[in-house]
Amino acid sequence: MESWFLLQTKSKQESRAVDNLERQGVNSFCPMIRVEKLSRGSRVVKQEALFPGYLFVNFNQESVSSTTIRSTRGVSHFVTSAGAPVRVPESLISQLMLRTDPDNEETVSSLPRKGDSLQIVDGPFRGLNAVFSQPDGDQRAIVLINLLNQQVTTSLPFASLVVSEKNDH
Repeated sequence: MESWFLLQTKSKQESRAVDNLERQGVNSFCPMIRVEKLSRGSRVVKQEALFPGYLFVNFNQESVSSTTIRSTRGVSHFVTSAGAPVRVPESLISQLMLRTDPDNEETVSSLPRKGDSLQIVDGPFRGLNAVFSQPDGDQRAIVLINLLNQQVTTSLPFASLVVSEKNDH
């Protein structure tokens, strides 16, 4: 009887593992989502693994050796519990397949949009509110802060900014 199992892949080799498993006739599934990120100061949408470093395989343990799967290029090892490979319920796989359908145009993004209200959570301006203006490279953002009744423009690391809850995008 075929069952789904969880595999850990080598770093950033999910697609390599899927390709090599498919060549061996082993059904595999790596849920992918569209993610909006900054690249060289521009917003880009990329396909990324929902669970980086992991994928699911469906095979019959009596007809395919787990050693064959484990030694496939790109695969690191089976995720185990009490020494046995972890079985994944078919219902969970079905839900993941529905939610990560390649036709789904939904994009995940944690990037603020121009005009979004931000909270500064770190650094000398901690506790103040800011308004997002634009990215300043991949790691920083240009924001507007209201100081002494004047709007001041400054560049802060994205890590010190959190989007305020009142934004409704």
